[in-house]
Amino acid sequence: MEKTINFSLMGVKIGVVGLGTAGITFISELKRYKKKNSIEIVAFEERGPKIFHPCSIPEAVEGRIEPEKLLEPLPFKDIRVEGKAVEIEPISKTIQYIKNDGKTEKEKFDFIFVATGGETPLPKSEKSLKSTKYEDVLEIKRRLEKSRKVAVVGSGILGLEMASAISKHTQVEIFEMGQKILPNFLSDTLSDFLYQKITETNKKVSFNFGTKVDNPDELDSDFVLFCVGFKPNTISLHKIYVDDFMRLKHEDGKGVYQDVFSAGDCVEDKNIPYVAPRAAEQARIAAKNILAIINGNEPQEKYQKIISPCILKAFGFEIGKVGKIQEKESGKEQNTLSFTLDIKIMPFSEDRMKVFLKVDNDGNIIEAQAISNFRSEVRHFLDIFYICIKKGIKIDELRRFELSYQPEICKFPDPITSIAEVISRRLERL
Repeated sequence: MEKTINFSLMGVKIGVVGLGTAGITFISELKRYKKKNSIEIVAFEERGPKIFHPCSIPEAVEGRIEPEKLLEPLPFKDIRVEGKAVEIEPISKTIQYIKNDGKTEKEKFDFIFVATGGETPLPKSEKSLKSTKYEDVLEIKRRLEKSRKVAVVGSGILGLEMASAISKHTQVEIFEMGQKILPNFLSDTLSDFLYQKITETNKKVSFNFGTKVDNPDELDSDFVLFCVGFKPNTISLHKIYVDDFMRLKHEDGKGVYQDVFSAGDCVEDKNIPYVAPRAAEQARIAAKNILAIINGNEPQEKYQKIISPCILKAFGFEIGKVGKIQEKESGKEQNTLSFTLDIKIMPFSEDRMKVFLKVDNDGNIIEAQAISNFRSEVRHFLDIFYICIKKGIKIDELRRFELSYQPEICKFPDPITSIAEVISRRLERL
């Protein structure tokens, strides 16, 4: 094991590559303890000292917010921000970057944090667009002004949200290689339910399943938006894999770089959706482990592989999922039971929530999914189940939660305790 260096009495220099969700969260976590440690932070970002909010791209395309709102100034005044990083050398802990004057320079650090995000690869065609950057939003909105029909490739999280936003302007045709919408996200039952609801209520949208788009120019559309095939950005590094402490693994996977950490969409892990909560939690863990090393301790914080509460809004519905992924990685089959329920949300309306739950024979919650047209009810559902999964609270314990109640705004019993009650009774009968 490498000897741990005590940095507590010396200055520490940390290079942060990327100012997306992971980069900003990492810096924020470090700054909480900066007064206790002498830390110099240098960030590298092609767009300069600006924060970009990619999760709000669909809202900007739909017209609910102005595209300029996706960018905001970096709130930290004591951080040096340089230009685009072009090479990272994990052994020497150096970063090569392009300065504002166009010159290339190399700088050495005590620690490096890589948060370079990812991109959607595009086939060569003037009709092909993606939706991962600010410039993409401007181009999509420009083309929408004269479009009669748009093709969206992929019906995953981003594809469905972008198709929903574009349908406010023009006709949308969605192409999906699989046989259902949100193919790696929802159960078959909930996916079928959502498909029926979308096609019943929105005449501007059509679906093509089992279809791979190889040549965008052949499609009857004004442009083709690709929302599939996400590729992590790695600059000059090999593919980024990390250990539980968020340390960068060697290319052969047999060791780690002790002082190089990474988080967010640039990390290879297809079991976990590329969403902001995942990036933020990984970044916090990386920051805490670096702080531990700075203070002469071994890293202690581990990333617990739970699918972060992930929620999307499309075609008037909120759709969400949370769950464990350990059993998928290990390949071991567990004795699990699945339940699909239809729950009334409010006492004086017909609003309902469609729910899918997976639990084991002991009542431990494995996965939870929900669809509803009632605002914020799915978020309430996901947050409660995330806490239960993370803290090991069983379904029988959940049914005894005393959740808030007021007749005008929520049902009694709460839909969540009602769900827990139904499943607990079914488990007792097994």
